[in-house]
This record gives sequence, structure tokens and C-alpha cells, in this order.
Amino acid sequence: MSIMRKALICYGSRPELIKLSPLYHKLRLSGNIMPILCNTGQHKDLLPPHMNSLNLKADVQLNVMRKGQSLDQLMTQLFAQLPEVFQKFRPDIAIVQGDTASALACAIIARKKQCPIAHIEAGLRTYDHKSPFPEEIYRQNISKLTRWHFCPTKKAQKNLLQEGYEPEAIFVTGNTSVDMILDMQKKLTDDREISVSCGPKEPPQRNPKRQKHFFLITLHRRESQGAPLVEIINSLLEFANSRPEFDFIFPLHPNPASSDMIKSLLGNADNIRLIAPLAYPGFVQLMSEAFAIITDSGGIQEEGPALNTPVIVIRNKTERAEGVENGCLRLAGTDRNSILYELNLLIDDKAHYKAMQEAPNPFGDGKASDRITRHLIDIIERNFPKNAAPENIPAE
Repeated sequence: MSIMRKALICYGSRPELIKLSPLYHKLRLSGNIMPILCNTGQHKDLLPPHMNSLNLKADVQLNVMRKGQSLDQLMTQLFAQLPEVFQKFRPDIAIVQGDTASALACAIIARKKQCPIAHIEAGLRTYDHKSPFPEEIYRQNISKLTRWHFCPTKKAQKNLLQEGYEPEAIFVTGNTSVDMILDMQKKLTDDREISVSCGPKEPPQRNPKRQKHFFLITLHRRESQGAPLVEIINSLLEFANSRPEFDFIFPLHPNPASSDMIKSLLGNADNIRLIAPLAYPGFVQLMSEAFAIITDSGGIQEEGPALNTPVIVIRNKTERAEGVENGCLRLAGTDRNSILYELNLLIDDKAHYKAMQEAPNPFGDGKASDRITRHLIDIIERNFPKNAAPENIPAE
């Protein structure tokens, strides 16, 4: 009888959880691999509602967040707590996703523990360590530690090949975010609740009726904080004031470095609604209903096109250039003139808007998790003796 192999799935942020969820469920059904969920708690306040809506429960819960801590202090906490997880569960393989501090720390500890690493969403690059910061640094270093790379696109695969990684260790699968959003879209109903202000004392409005088209806005990038964010927000305020026929719905990120500034600049605008972060189903509903999405997020650049919603990217560079090339994303930059140009073009040029809606989504077809699961089963069968127990994890 062959041994059920254990895969430690480590995550700490909302995007990681959403993108790993479909893979986790596929692995559970595989009969070959037992997934173990490790929640580092990097997005401590954002994760619980998503865990519930995605039918997930962590096997191990870490506590790495401290009020006001730096990135260095976060990494220190991760390095202190993750080794015990490997010692307790003795995984055969570690699975990390994307480019977060949790993913990098897990990859480093896994490598120290001689546990091979599978990297989901591998090969994304801007080749600029300042944009996005620190994610570009994190993902390039994760690649150096990884045994098997699962790329969302051929462009990501090409990046890794050019960097010298072994072709037989690179797999093009599509992005699991597309799996997740297409599955959630099928499950959605009109019965939902969202809070229409950021104040915790405000009662939620049930099924709020929107009489006008609306833009959905999300902004949180670390490199935009400070003066760049002020210019972005003032540009959006100018645009909102010039377009009273549109509403603007803005779920705020819990990071006070950005949310406090946004509330001070936009809180009194008549057609801008600042709302609390949403659970995944409600956010997908808003993305699918929006006239367009204005964002600096990475994941939304994949999710919007899957819903045929045009996406305006408020960044100077993107690691998802395939979307720009295909026409479903527009890179607006961060200065006033380019932002206003791109947003006005969406409204004033109906052919341009329709072309963005109908542009093919280059990030997947909803079957990435199936492909990754099949590859992982094949990897297990080829690299692990069927009846041999895992080797002892080296102690610190």
C-alpha cells in the first residue's frame, strides 16, 4: 500500500488564500496527497471571513503580526515560528504561492529542512526591484529556492527559461485565480450584504440598489504610499467630480498608511462610497457588476478579465504584461494626466470599451488547479518511493 504524501500549503495573505483554495480542494480529493494548511496570519484581520466563505480551516495557525512592525520584524517572526511547523508535520513537499513574505519565509525554511518546494504563480517579473516592492525581490528569490515552478502563462515560463531554470521543472498551467473566480461566479446570488462605510458602527445595507454605473477602486501598493498616493487620489477625485453620472465604490485596505489618507481626501465626495473590506463572494459580485475596475492590485489584473470587466492599472509597471498586450488591461501609470486620459477614454470611446470587455483573458481557463494537481501527483510518483516513509526533518 502506497503512503499518502503530505503537502504543506503555506499562506498568509488574502490573495494567497484565494488562489490556493481551489488547489487545496483538488488535492484533498486526489487520494494521493494530503494537504496541510498553514496560516501565518500575515493578513490577520482580512482572512477569517474568506476562510469561512471558501470552506477552509487551517491545520495550524501562526501569530506573526505585531502592531506597527516592519517587514524585517515580520520576517523575524516567520523564521521563528515556521520551523516548528515543519518539525511537527514532516511534509514531503511545501507549496507556496506568489510573492509574499510568508511565501519567501516558508521557501527558505523548507530549503533548510531539505523539503522540496513547489511554487504556484511562478515566473512573474518586472525586473525592477522597486516595482512592485518588495514583491519583485521576494519572487525572484523564491524561484532560486524552488524545485518545481508552476507558471500561469508562457511569458512567465519564458522568464524562467531565460534565467536558466531547468525546462523539465517548469509547467505552464494557467492561474488558479481564474479557477476561483469562475467557480465563485457560478455560486453567486443577488442576496448579499455590504457595508457602505468604513465605520464599524454603521449597519450594513442589504442589497443596496445602485441606480448608476459604478467604478470599483482598490489601492494598496506599498510603493505608492506617500506623495504618489496623494496624486493618484486627487486624480480620482477630479475624475469623480467630473463624472457625477457614475458612482465609485472603494473597499479600503486595512493598512492605515493608505486608508487614513484615502478617507481624509475622499470621505466627503458625493459619489464615492468608502466601504470596509468584503468577503470574497461580495467582492466578486462587485467586480462582475462594475463598469470598470481601477486598481494597483496584481490579482485583480487576472480576475477582472475573467469577468469581462475592463481594468485600469494604476502602476508604472506590471508583471502581468500579457493582459496589456491582449487589451484587457490598460497601464495608466500614476500621474494625473495619464490616469484621467485612460478613465475618460473608457467612457467616451465605446468601441475602445467594448474591445477591452471582449479581449481574451491570457491568465487561464479555469482548469489550472486540475493541471497542477496532476503534475504534483506525477511528481510524487516519480520522486518518492511508494512505500517509504518521509525522512526525518533536520532539527535547527
